[in-house]
Amino acid sequence: MDAKRLQATTLLIKRLHADYPTKGFKISPSIDFVTQSNSGLSIVAKQRIKKDDILIVIPEAARLTAKTVLPSSFLKKLKRDIANKSQFQEHQQMLNPSDYSLAVAIMKVLGRKANNDRYDDFHVCMSQTWPSEEAMKDSSWFYWDVASVQKVWNRSGMFNIFEELRANVDSTFNNIIYPILRNNPDEYIDESLPSSQDDAATPKDKLYNTFRYSLALLYSRAHECYDDDEPSGELVPIVDLFNGHSDKIDEAIKKGKTNEKSVINVNIVSGKWPFIRGSMFRNDCNLPCSAVYANRDIDGGEELIISYGDLSPTGFAFKYGFIPMDFIKHHNIMSDVSIFCDPKLIPDDKMRRRCLERSGYPLDEFKRNKKLALGHFTWRADSVEHYMRGYESEVIGSMRHFIIVGSCELMKDELNRNYSTGKLRGALYNSEAFLRLYDLFDYNIEILGGDATSADDADKASSPDTPSWEKCCLLARITYRESLLMWQRAVALKAQDAIDSAPMLAIQFGWEIRNSDMHSLKGCQVCGRSYPELKCAKCKSVGREVQYCCRGHQVLGWREHKTVCGKKL
Repeated sequence: MDAKRLQATTLLIKRLHADYPTKGFKISPSIDFVTQSNSGLSIVAKQRIKKDDILIVIPEAARLTAKTVLPSSFLKKLKRDIANKSQFQEHQQMLNPSDYSLAVAIMKVLGRKANNDRYDDFHVCMSQTWPSEEAMKDSSWFYWDVASVQKVWNRSGMFNIFEELRANVDSTFNNIIYPILRNNPDEYIDESLPSSQDDAATPKDKLYNTFRYSLALLYSRAHECYDDDEPSGELVPIVDLFNGHSDKIDEAIKKGKTNEKSVINVNIVSGKWPFIRGSMFRNDCNLPCSAVYANRDIDGGEELIISYGDLSPTGFAFKYGFIPMDFIKHHNIMSDVSIFCDPKLIPDDKMRRRCLERSGYPLDEFKRNKKLALGHFTWRADSVEHYMRGYESEVIGSMRHFIIVGSCELMKDELNRNYSTGKLRGALYNSEAFLRLYDLFDYNIEILGGDATSADDADKASSPDTPSWEKCCLLARITYRESLLMWQRAVALKAQDAIDSAPMLAIQFGWEIRNSDMHSLKGCQVCGRSYPELKCAKCKSVGREVQYCCRGHQVLGWREHKTVCGKKL
């Protein structure tokens, strides 16, 4: 199948040369298209490429958008119906009216493949370079079995998002897309899809199969663009064949000040013909184009990798259906995590319940709805590093408030004071609150993966017998678990500081400070991660388990560790 894609790519390049013989299209002889067993079709450097060399120029007129395929009146109605009738979750960044509209446009192109006389259609030629449905099944969550995914992600925020997204796709098709397309289904059905070969498949089934395949294509291959200042999406021929990575990895390399080369080695920019070097162009004929150029020197044989955006590991998993291993190994890659309420933290005391409900905590709903989270940490807004420096985000402050009012041993009349003012003398209760918050993270780690560890998940993900969807889910679970562990360690250090700074308060108010339960902090001595697991050799030789997640954190923690390194304590 990849050989067919390679042949189709060669034909598409010839077509572009024929359509734009002198202006608008350019492809460097320094790059080549090859098939690789681990990544399908790839673009590699045939020889050394210098920084800012122009590798590809594509005319804007060749891109595939909803506007270039669908009639204007049809597109307006489609967008209006999707916007008015579909339900969109706050966390969804791609499943919006423009994306669903682009999916229908892709369906239209795929439907044309059934007509032999339409192979002169440029977008039909372009469609021959796309991955097959079978290939997309390996890497697209649109095809993953919900029950199987739940066995890996259990009751985590990842699974809740996955389940909601899948439900949204189905409801959008059944309530909006199908009613619009059912009068002319043949125009939007790709009869060649394996999922539609069943004799029992109805026109509705085939429309859904084509819709799902189209969504999978655009979700993993589309670039953002603007039409009439409205956000939209586009598939850019040839450019959509680049494999990519997240900007987060390049950021990690720069912050680590290592000698590693940046993973992302090419950029795409918009401009006019002709492009000169890098993002520089000269407007000779007012011909809008996109260009791909080298953002650093590239060695011969190196794969060309483009930016897939500023994504977290779980964001990468949802968008592209896989997670590169270097996401797992970089110490500063965080995922969004949801913190669910341990039922033991929901009080029975009437006054405590009144205070919490007055502050907006839905106690009964916490018991009924297992998907309702106590709080959400986002990798963009909530930083463990900032928290350790004294900045308490709204989400962790709210969780601390919930635990103090609901569970901590309080001074007389504190509940009455909280009920009337909404305030707490929080610092007085932080010792116990942080310890209970530490336990809450334990609860969330347990409901994520049971007895599995990150090392267990990594071993299973590396097995050749593990299917692609499960490998992605396991690696996502690692990043989710490790994010929880990093937050848990931060809370544990806050608890220790609170205990050390106010030991007499514990005695005065009779608090049961469970310091003895605070087992020595495991994981990386700098951040708390349990994976990757690198042991200090000198300490290991004397029977001590001192662990780091990477060489960079071992160096970072050396100032504190060197006084005890290799010594029995």
